[in-house]
Amino acid sequence: MFSMVGGVRCVGLFGVSHTLSLCAAGWVLGAIGSAQAQTDGPLGGWQLSAGWQDYSEPQMNLKGPELGLHWQSRRLGAYTLEADAHVGLQTYNSVPSGRLDSVLNVDTRWRALRASTSQPQWQVGLALHSHANFLRGTTSLGFGGYDRLSTQVWLPVRWQSLGDQRWTVDAGWLLWGEHVSRLSQVNTSLQDVTNTQRKGAYFQISQKLQTRRGELEPYARWTWVDDSDVHWVSLVGVDRGTYEPRNNRLNLGVKWQFR
Repeated sequence: MFSMVGGVRCVGLFGVSHTLSLCAAGWVLGAIGSAQAQTDGPLGGWQLSAGWQDYSEPQMNLKGPELGLHWQSRRLGAYTLEADAHVGLQTYNSVPSGRLDSVLNVDTRWRALRASTSQPQWQVGLALHSHANFLRGTTSLGFGGYDRLSTQVWLPVRWQSLGDQRWTVDAGWLLWGEHVSRLSQVNTSLQDVTNTQRKGAYFQISQKLQTRRGELEPYARWTWVDDSDVHWVSLVGVDRGTYEPRNNRLNLGVKWQFR
């Protein structure tokens, strides 16, 4: 929701959403265990990154720099296992609500991919993403901020070219998502709002570049998520149908791994 009313720290997910999250996490961990059993060598390598994120809804925008830490397994049989974490400070802007600076943003992505036996350049798997905006403080127009949390399960597909300077193209389709806005942190008379997201896609392109100081990997990623379902809640004594509007997220940056 774009309106700013109060602090929302994201909470644990329950019921079906909790089960889906655990199933996705279990699938990833199962793939890790299977892959570990196939090798005695180093499990993976680390990268750092610096970039920019721009998140937009019809009536609000969050954008700012971010730093990242990335881990990718060595090729463990047919599996590739990956984890990404981004931390950034963003600026919130909304015509109805005003401006708020230095908004902490934390994103994570977990992926388990399996290569095709007939076409090893292609991989498919399962991914678990999370997004958290900690909108503390008061905007320039006097509205209180609230924290927001998304947890999403994706179906990722990847194609990689051959050679050291290889290109990588990633795409993904949203299988299920849940967005939590905990409005009760501002006022106990307000209800927390939980919405389900079922339509979305992302596309990312990157290239590995070998240099004397290490490996660079510039990347560009675009994500789209459609309107969520409508959840009816009582806000200030009035029943309202609330939903999380469609949004776009653009990530630009460079990863690097020193030798």
